[in-house]
Amino acid sequence: MTDYTPLHLDWPGCLNVRDLGGLPLTGGGTVRERALVRSESPSFLTDDGVAAATAYGLSRIIDLRRPAELEEWPSRLAGLPSHLHLPVQAADDPIEGPWVTLYTGLLDRRPELFARAVAAVADAPEGPVLVHCAAGKDRTGLVVALALSLVGADLDALADDYELTNERLAPRYAERFEAADGAVPGREIPPTRHVILGALEHLRTRHGSIEAYLTRNGLTRGHTRALRARLTAPTPR
Repeated sequence: MTDYTPLHLDWPGCLNVRDLGGLPLTGGGTVRERALVRSESPSFLTDDGVAAATAYGLSRIIDLRRPAELEEWPSRLAGLPSHLHLPVQAADDPIEGPWVTLYTGLLDRRPELFARAVAAVADAPEGPVLVHCAAGKDRTGLVVALALSLVGADLDALADDYELTNERLAPRYAERFEAADGAVPGREIPPTRHVILGALEHLRTRHGSIEAYLTRNGLTRGHTRALRARLTAPTPR
């Protein structure tokens, strides 16, 4: 565990929105504030939530969900010109388990889509970039972890941030569980830090590094430089 204090954002309707500014880097310094934001689906936003999200000045919104999910749960931010739909799965991709297998399957099956999503963070106009999926946990967790790894994020802090989603979404899951009288088929223990760390280690073992995984599948050196410039806060002298 680290001393990293997350910057939770109050966007009414959503429970799991945070600016990753302040997350420590291994070589010193931190991730820049108002550069990268993660959340669950904006379909949960109230009118006040939409206003808060819009006021944050998002320069790009990256929606990682499948087309069918967008149709069933439309994003309340989809009308903004900064919205991009960049799914990291094909419509017929299988859902596998347990958790680490799910994540490595996603990464191995569609590497070009993950590279595309990270590139979209790197080449966004100036301003905060929002990355989201449905819960802001799995697909969002992977894309955020890839981007943060490229700029040298502290792995313990990265894992701390990943695990925070369980805490943030607990009230929503508790309501669903109660509404179903506890009869929720296949209800599982939420994934913990070992899941995201295992997925990243899988990429290092199989491809040599996370950067190699991404560059072999479309991320350019220019994207990597732009990502570091975007996400890395200046180190105080």
